[in-house]
Amino acid sequence: MQIGTGVEAAIAALQAGKLPLAEQLCSQARQKNPFDATVVDVLAMVQLEKGDGKAALATIKNVLSLDRSRTLYHTHHGIILKALGRLEDARKAYEEALALDPEAPDTLFNLALLCQDTGDLKESLTLCLRVIKLDPGNAAAFNNLGTTHQHLGQFEEAATAYRTAIALNPGHIGAYCNLAAALAEGDQIKDSLTVCEEALEKWPGHSEILNAQSNAHVKAQNWDSALAASEESISNAPEFAQAHYGKSLILLTQAKLEQAWPEFEWRVRRPNFWPKRHYGFPIWDGGPLTKKTLLVHWEQGFGDIIQFCRYLPLIKSLDSPPAKLLFDCPDKLIPLFTDWDCLDAIADFGDTPPEVDYFIPLMSLPGRLGTTLETIPADTPYLVNPLSDYFEVPPLAQTTLKVGIVWASDHGASYRRKVCPIAEIANLFDMEHIAFYGLQFGEDARELDAYTARENVHSLANDLGGFDHTAAIIEQMDVVLSIDTYIVHLAGAMDIPAWVMLPYAPDWRWFLGRRDTPWYPGSRLFRQQAPGDWASVIDTIRPELEVLVAQNR
Repeated sequence: MQIGTGVEAAIAALQAGKLPLAEQLCSQARQKNPFDATVVDVLAMVQLEKGDGKAALATIKNVLSLDRSRTLYHTHHGIILKALGRLEDARKAYEEALALDPEAPDTLFNLALLCQDTGDLKESLTLCLRVIKLDPGNAAAFNNLGTTHQHLGQFEEAATAYRTAIALNPGHIGAYCNLAAALAEGDQIKDSLTVCEEALEKWPGHSEILNAQSNAHVKAQNWDSALAASEESISNAPEFAQAHYGKSLILLTQAKLEQAWPEFEWRVRRPNFWPKRHYGFPIWDGGPLTKKTLLVHWEQGFGDIIQFCRYLPLIKSLDSPPAKLLFDCPDKLIPLFTDWDCLDAIADFGDTPPEVDYFIPLMSLPGRLGTTLETIPADTPYLVNPLSDYFEVPPLAQTTLKVGIVWASDHGASYRRKVCPIAEIANLFDMEHIAFYGLQFGEDARELDAYTARENVHSLANDLGGFDHTAAIIEQMDVVLSIDTYIVHLAGAMDIPAWVMLPYAPDWRWFLGRRDTPWYPGSRLFRQQAPGDWASVIDTIRPELEVLVAQNR
């Protein structure tokens, strides 16, 4: 199909970011031929770039009504659906495109991006490799490959892919930022900062590079430098949500909660904030809620939800509490809230909750309620085992202390930083009178099989089941020894002592230097003294377990 001059000019304007001009050119071209699907397709992408996803969707459907034979149109349909958060529908659109051309690089590229968003990282990796084989000179494809490796915790492979992207396109700012991030995650802080310095020489004051520089300093615990880079990034790009969010994490880690909460609100503006809710009612600003209905919606991971659900009862204790409090909660967690009288309704409502007046993301509640370090609500337990007769943990011979162990996490890019090799924990298995129960979930649970021949080591991986089942098992433990994952939050919320093994640069909620945590008074923190140094963590834990054994005998 020959594309007319007007359409070519519209495409050029779109690529240059001149959206009003592109829209005007599309309108002129449609006046000449209203049935030209190519023109309408360009208009759909212009509308998407303008932020009008609903109009773009209506327009691309018009395109497909005119011509369903082109791979490009189905691919654009998928891109628009993905932007609207309709990920399954987006996948179907990409699959329709690939049915027309199984080797279409752009379609495979966008499907790989979708797989990243849905957590299908192995499929994303396979797709990325197909794309670079079909189009080995595509810098964006290598950048996408690097991102997938990074999500898989494969930082060396990610860095290699990013370097290739930069070699193909030295002006690819995103690849520089991603390279710096991958190197920092792989504990190559000096190399990460060098990349940032080189990039800042090419693009002085660039906000994304400064944000990457800040993140590298965070990994090295250079807090003053991290904050300075973050603030410079914000100064140069005041609407850059990721820099604001990064600044909030720096302040939170330093326990400067009052300063941090306003910056923390920027997290919802980030492209990767999850879940994206599309409501037609306003966010609660902290004002009176008398005779109103408030919806609190879940966000981020299971551990975050378990940690911050403690704020829900406090809403009903406000001076002007809501008439009704609704909690949008993942189905898997709902059994934990069976007896929560403060909730008038709980369900995984998605984008279609009952009629309400206001909503608020769960992790915004500490800021709305003015939480300081001294006022963190720490009354535990606030979750209890909802099952009375699910499962009895089998006793192990000649043991008096039950210790549940978790050594791995499935949190993507932070995986390697969080994971404590089972071989390190196994150094504790020679301790007398202690029964070690594997509470590990997922594929990593199999790693304990090498040790279960010992009389004092037993895997409960097949018994964990749902969250209510896991709670029933945790309740029977004397201590839960775990890396930073949802298990420690569930144990802490149930007032079961959780001993948390933390990496050198821990998540913000554990603050700095403390061996206790105000979130869970019965829990303790064991910190790495250098990146990757789990051996010293285990060495610190051993004598503490000996004390517990002596107390239990």
